Amino acid sequence: MNLVLITESEAVEGFAADDPRARHLRETVGLRPGSIFHVGIENQRRGLATIASLEPTLRFTVQWEAATQMRLPLTVVVGLPRPQTAKKLLHDLASLGVDRIVFFEAEKSDPSYAQSSLWRDDEWRESLRKGAEQACSAHVSSVRHQPDLASALRDIDRQGWNVSLDPYVASGPLGAAAKNFSGGCLALGPERGWSDGERRSLADAGFTAYHLGDRILRVETAAVAGASLMLAGLGVWQEHRPLGG
Repeated sequence: MNLVLITESEAVEGFAADDPRARHLRETVGLRPGSIFHVGIENQRRGLATIASLEPTLRFTVQWEAATQMRLPLTVVVGLPRPQTAKKLLHDLASLGVDRIVFFEAEKSDPSYAQSSLWRDDEWRESLRKGAEQACSAHVSSVRHQPDLASALRDIDRQGWNVSLDPYVASGPLGAAAKNFSGGCLALGPERGWSDGERRSLADAGFTAYHLGDRILRVETAAVAGASLMLAGLGVWQEHRPLGG
């Protein structure tokens, strides 16, 4: 955890000493009064927090950064995978900083995945938050669910650089720079891949299929690799800007 996400009220009032975040800062990181750590209000600003007290409430003052981090203009559309895979996707794509993640029930998805505790009990939110905190970012990717690919495609801006990953019908390797696009969308099938009907829908929607080499990758690996290449191609990477630097 490189940043602690807090609420606006917690920025003023602090949080209880038995809160998991307080225990982590106290017991794992070893912070004491006067120590400094990174905080962020979800989808707002980051800041440097100085601990004033640890008991009975962890209280701190915050020096907020002047400018917020830029949202990275990439949406990832992915066929609903196994819950454990979805957790990794949520964490890693949030760490990477993609703007939106749209899950859809693909023709080859298992219908039971949508009923797992990950989605039923909102466990997915914790994976998103942990991903953002790991990246020292206050931006938390938005997540949406759609019943099928057609609905997912209606839920996105299709005017950008639209890429699907599919080693079987790819036009070539993903890696070239995207000209004249300010944003994009990356589409991936579930673990069992795309159906022929979904391939046609993607082509009709203006998506171009690419591959990531001659290896068959896990969904979570392909998502991070593909998203990274697209963000580089879009030219939207920012230089690291440390808090307080």
